Amino acid sequence: MKIVIEVMGRSHPDRTDYWDGNWVFSNVTLQIPGYKADFCADLRTDEFLSFQNQLKDMDEKMKGKALLDSMEGAVKIEGKMNLLGKLMWTCETCHPIGTGAVLQFEFDSDQSYLPKLIKELEGILTSYLVIGKP
Repeated sequence: MKIVIEVMGRSHPDRTDYWDGNWVFSNVTLQIPGYKADFCADLRTDEFLSFQNQLKDMDEKMKGKALLDSMEGAVKIEGKMNLLGKLMWTCETCHPIGTGAVLQFEFDSDQSYLPKLIKELEGILTSYLVIGKP
């Protein structure tokens, strides 16, 4: 099971406002039993920041949920932690956005993966800061 979101650059590098400046051109790669997907999507830095904050909260409290839900519907990843520290991940991708093929799947993991995921998101957000305020 592998999900990789690689941010390639800002979609509108000349824009400095919150609504246009926070779009990032990303490559999404999925490898799950029986399926492989590889597509590009425009995601937002504020979506990554929100997801990271929710993951940090979940990691500290050892409960809760975290959601990465792209504005255009290309990627939706939700993790919910039970009382034993087990995470259930529900994922959905759509490509092309709006009218394309939809892939839904679930998998589980334990909380030991959270620090690495949080650190990877910090790397994205260090390279692509959230611009402005809504």
